[in-house]
Amino acid sequence: RILTSSFPTELLHIQQINMLRQAASSISRDLIKTPIIARGFATAEKTPLIHPPVRQFGLAARYCAALYSCATKKQILPTVDAEVKQVAEMAKTNAKFSSFLANPSINKKKKEEFIMAFLKELKFSETTQNLFGVMASNGRLKQTGQVAKLFQEIMMAHRGEVPARVTSAEPLTAEQLASVTTQCKSYLEEGKTLVLEQKVNPAIIGGLIIDVGDKHIDLSIDTKIRKMEAILREPL
Repeated sequence: RILTSSFPTELLHIQQINMLRQAASSISRDLIKTPIIARGFATAEKTPLIHPPVRQFGLAARYCAALYSCATKKQILPTVDAEVKQVAEMAKTNAKFSSFLANPSINKKKKEEFIMAFLKELKFSETTQNLFGVMASNGRLKQTGQVAKLFQEIMMAHRGEVPARVTSAEPLTAEQLASVTTQCKSYLEEGKTLVLEQKVNPAIIGGLIIDVGDKHIDLSIDTKIRKMEAILREPL
């Protein structure tokens, strides 16, 4: 009830919902057959899974693996990537939509019908509609943020992008940033692209903390002081 005042009420029209149910039945044949997805939709088609370029674990990762495989087969990865980002952004910026996703008291079937109708109204791809419809029917819409985060990791790996973050006590100068960027690129395999994020944290006092992919390099003064204090506490 809270949401119907913020979203088009015609989305809840019975005739349209019945049409969406029929569409979901046919769309499901294109969805990947992971155990999590199979519980929400019939899985008639027996096509092999196209594995994501990065290995992930957990429930949200299963949804992402299914989404990646399905979108790859349909050759609509960029479209699905943009749509998942948009849903995640709505969940962050719209309190009522976020409440709807997280509210366990709303009937799962009604959630499924609403989210699919809502995304169809936004002209999202059937693949994205199907993903969130399955998540709704399984009571997993509250994991939308985590699914979006993991799918972003998959897409970065798909594009050959390697995330990196440099943390400093003060903003880096252009010269310092260029030097750090060069050093970070030296860790990359050929053909990979660096995506560098800067972060300022006065608590490290000085020095740098650099994260490139799965590598963590802590050169902060704060860490050096802590190590020194630990040594001094040891018995002579």
